Amino acid sequence: MKIFKIVVLTLSGLALFYASAARLFNPAKAVFLQTYFQNPQNSLDIAIDLVSEIRGVGAVMLLGGILALLGAIRPEIRQTSFAVGSVIFGGVILGRLISFYIDGVPHQALIRVAVIEAVLAALNIFCLVRMLAREQKNLK
Repeated sequence: MKIFKIVVLTLSGLALFYASAARLFNPAKAVFLQTYFQNPQNSLDIAIDLVSEIRGVGAVMLLGGILALLGAIRPEIRQTSFAVGSVIFGGVILGRLISFYIDGVPHQALIRVAVIEAVLAALNIFCLVRMLAREQKNLK
């Protein structure tokens, strides 16, 4: 189970790094902006507020990715890493599901991303619940 936890945190950390790199350092390359740029009048040069929002989320994901990777290396912060991973991936999936229901189905590339995020959310939640259950069992 220890190796499984390390793999989950490593994959989560790498996924968050990948997502944050696009959002934080080069927002124009972010997958979710493909539809936005189909209109030639749309540009991030004039959408400063949008760029600020994108970079803000990118920074949160970067910090989450760093914590996930640190949790893969340092067992003493592993539980915290799973909690943060569960919140980030779970929150993103919750938001996407609400959007699918209210706004409709997005671009195929975003559906693929959502599936990956859902799997990572489930894995982080599974590992967190197992760690908490084990902790409760040890307290008794």
